[in-house]
Amino acid sequence: MEYSARGTCGAGDDQDETTLDALTRAERAVDRAEARLREAIEAMPHGVVFLDPEGRYILWNKQYAETYQRSADLFHVGARLADTLRQGVERGDYPEAVGREEAWIAERLELLQNPRGRHEQMLADGRCIMIEERKTADGGTIGLRVDITEMKAREEGFRLLFESNPVPLLVYDPVEECVRSANAAAAEHFGYALAELEGLAAERLFAADEWPEARRLLATSCSDKDRFWRQVARDWSEMESVLFTRQSVIDGRLATIVSVFDVTERRKAEARIEHMAKHDELTGLANRAHCREGLQDMLDGLPQTGGTVAIAMIDLDNFKQINDSYGHHVGDIVLAEAARRMRALTPKQNALLCRLGGDEFAVICQARTDEKIDLITRSIVTVMAEPITIAGTTLHIGATIGIAMAPEHGLDANHLLRYADLALYAAKADQRGTVRRFEPEMDAAAREKAKLENDLRRAVRHGELVIHYMPLIDIAGGDIIGYEALLRWQHPERGLLYPDSFIGLSEEIGLIDVIGQYVLQAACREAASWPGDLKVAVNASPLQFRGGNLLNIVLQALAMSGLDPSRLEIEITEAVLMDRSPAIAHLLESIRALGVGISMDDFGTGYSSLSYLLSYPFTKIKIDKSFIMGLAEPNSKAVVSAIIGLGKSLGMTVTAEGIEEPEHIEYLKGIGCGQGQGYLIGKTKPSDQLPHAQEPRRNVA
Repeated sequence: MEYSARGTCGAGDDQDETTLDALTRAERAVDRAEARLREAIEAMPHGVVFLDPEGRYILWNKQYAETYQRSADLFHVGARLADTLRQGVERGDYPEAVGREEAWIAERLELLQNPRGRHEQMLADGRCIMIEERKTADGGTIGLRVDITEMKAREEGFRLLFESNPVPLLVYDPVEECVRSANAAAAEHFGYALAELEGLAAERLFAADEWPEARRLLATSCSDKDRFWRQVARDWSEMESVLFTRQSVIDGRLATIVSVFDVTERRKAEARIEHMAKHDELTGLANRAHCREGLQDMLDGLPQTGGTVAIAMIDLDNFKQINDSYGHHVGDIVLAEAARRMRALTPKQNALLCRLGGDEFAVICQARTDEKIDLITRSIVTVMAEPITIAGTTLHIGATIGIAMAPEHGLDANHLLRYADLALYAAKADQRGTVRRFEPEMDAAAREKAKLENDLRRAVRHGELVIHYMPLIDIAGGDIIGYEALLRWQHPERGLLYPDSFIGLSEEIGLIDVIGQYVLQAACREAASWPGDLKVAVNASPLQFRGGNLLNIVLQALAMSGLDPSRLEIEITEAVLMDRSPAIAHLLESIRALGVGISMDDFGTGYSSLSYLLSYPFTKIKIDKSFIMGLAEPNSKAVVSAIIGLGKSLGMTVTAEGIEEPEHIEYLKGIGCGQGQGYLIGKTKPSDQLPHAQEPRRNVA
């Protein structure tokens, strides 16, 4: 029965079992799909929720529940989102709803039914949630919740930093090539209102020739503090800026953040400093450094341009006297006027007028032929000879010029400057108010002079300077009454050198005080050992008087040697007195007050010696040897006789220099000349060879 019964019903039962198996498999498949879906949404880093068409909860993940942790207890399948929102508002979970609860709920539900992209939602714990919802085919809703609190904080920080930053900032759109936004500092910097800047073509902010390169810069991230951009303000005035760019993504779009640093004033200051570094403050002309640079630039271009480059050194004549007499203020006016006159004669192209310092100027000129520089320099000499009137006073200066040429004299700037200076030196030594070109012999002479200078400095250090003594006699009796101390240089290569070969150099290089002090001290020390009352005469340079230290040197020499002041004579030339300085007069009177004699050397060769004799405390007149050696001429005899008569009438001793013939002695004795010296009487000798080494007196008459 059982079997048959089963057999009777077998086909139907098999069909039912098959249907059940299919349902089971389908249910299991659904379960598996749901499980996979749950696993998938649980693995997502953001909150996910599924709602049915009536807005009831179907499914949500852990991240969603944690996002709304204050309302998570309200979530269960079938619960309505509208109800959880309302209860959340009542709990205070949504601070944006405070004071407008119903309106806020209505707006939120309207967005649920009609999604319009993303929107933000603030929660009571301060978090900001980004909501994005999409409708499903059956009318349900899939929602995504992303915690954007940190991103919002960064955006807010960026906004505050951007908007309140004192540095002008722009957001540039590299696609539209316009300003997307700007801060208040940028608006002020460029002179626009904020609204005017937004959407403005970036090209408008740059000088026309800068835009092609600026366009490339704005499409990159770049930090170049050494590149200066010329930018244009709203009123079309130009500014200089340093730009820093950084590409970023703002609101989902590529953008470039541009920082603008205004360096306009800095660049102006740098330009002023650069100008001051290369130009003379008083005249505005190029200075020595700029002169050298300009000359080298012209020389560098000479192979391409051809022709010649000339450097003309210009020295103002008589400027020192004007500066000393009228003061530096007048001197500055003279320099400015001289610069103005020379500037008017200097070509605007391929030439540069410079002030090298003091009253020395220079013109650098490039020309096809030498005639151009000749014309310029001759014109300068002519114009500078014209008088200058300042405050009713007419002043006269002049100009002396030395020239060096390239390529004739070389292509090195330093050498050409030196050659022009040597030519100027030669012109001044020859005749002021002239133009002289460099000659190779000048360089040889300068090198010889430089060697002599080094040798002289060595001579002072190593004791190569020695003193010889020339005897001085009483003409009437023939006795030696003293000696003139005369400096000699025992040069190791050139032998014995006389003062005229090195005293001028010692004055020029500032050694005369040291040498003069040595001679005075050595002569006083030697004279102190001489027998009886023999005197010693020592020559003093005009520069020793101008230094103002001669009185102390005399006092020190007398004190160190113990020599009686009455046995010392200081011999000076007319050059000491030409300035008629009260200081020099006072110095002579102070030396004379010590008991030291003051002798006028080379008397008769100056144009105002007679007035000097009345103004200064001289004790002796020395007749210049040119008159003694010319005694064969009646005129010379008349001059010598007149000088001797003048000296006697003024109570001064008269000494004749250059006595070389017996006739000289006889004539001078006959007209009553007091003293004499010269080769007939005795040549200069070292102290150990003087006659008094054997006997105190020697009669030569």
